[in-house]
Amino acid sequence: MGLGDQLYILILALLLWSGPAHGHSHGGGGHDDHGECGEVEGDPDTYDTNLHIAAAFIVFAASIVGAMLPVISSYVPCLRRNQSGMEMLSSFGFGVVISTAFVHMIPPAITTLNNKCLGLNYEGVAMVIVLATIYLMQLLETELMIVLSKYTTGAKDMEAGVATPARSPELAHGHAHGVVSATPTDEESALRQKISVLIFEAGVAVHSVIVGVELGVSSGDEFPTLIVAICFHQFFEGVAVGSSALSAFSDMKTLSLSAFAYALTTPLGVVIGILISSSYSDTSPTALWVKGTFDAIAGGILVYTGIVELITYHYTINPDFHKKTFTGRGLNYMCLYLGSAAMAIIGKWA
Repeated sequence: MGLGDQLYILILALLLWSGPAHGHSHGGGGHDDHGECGEVEGDPDTYDTNLHIAAAFIVFAASIVGAMLPVISSYVPCLRRNQSGMEMLSSFGFGVVISTAFVHMIPPAITTLNNKCLGLNYEGVAMVIVLATIYLMQLLETELMIVLSKYTTGAKDMEAGVATPARSPELAHGHAHGVVSATPTDEESALRQKISVLIFEAGVAVHSVIVGVELGVSSGDEFPTLIVAICFHQFFEGVAVGSSALSAFSDMKTLSLSAFAYALTTPLGVVIGILISSSYSDTSPTALWVKGTFDAIAGGILVYTGIVELITYHYTINPDFHKKTFTGRGLNYMCLYLGSAAMAIIGKWA
């Protein structure tokens, strides 16, 4: 297993171990006119623990199906040969990513951090966090690329030196430009893709845990609607996760681990929500700060990933995409917009 795969598995494990333990709500500031700050509004009489436990398994199933759909499709011969279909599925996933950031993460972060219970006099706090996260992602990706590409190139040079100690002076001084520069470029491109997938899945993991907590603490008439909406939400987001992982990794073990880790995040949040449901207040300053900040951070991660890694590298500056017919490009654009539209509609409920 290469360095990129090892790094990928390590970060996924850390995400599952350290997921945030507070809820998310698109109406995070919607309690401004209801009750006192920090008041526990849940009704124990309407809270069904068994139903919430069942919901965790239902959401897990929806998540794993969505995440594994692109992966399994790539292993089915008839689907694997249909490259255009796979690309359109990926485009749909890209649209999901961008819409998730702008509809499901950033607006709730703004609402939550403007809640009167925080007493802030600056309405731009959430967007400052989003902006800082975008800059941090750019810095992190760039520096990781520099460090890891040096490590990879150095290791390859050492192997080449051992295998071919009697290299010609021309090769030793790097003058065979057409030969020496091609392979490191390919390796760096693959490494960049893996890093971008890790960054993307970090944002999705944070958001999914928060969504799970929201489901775990909810009760009453809103619960059935919320669970249906979250199942669709996690399914479509899973398609994006699976498509993204498929673009960076090829072995079934790593792809399955990616899907399984993603599918676990929301049920993990549901379990946390169940445990804190009797004492949780979504208007307490601590809860507002935590969920608002994490929504803003996750939103910033997905904005950067969606615009830079997905849209730019797959469409704007991709020569292979440019070579497609106008109809072929148009179908990908349509799937991109449909993915965004689907998540935007679901944003009405979850």
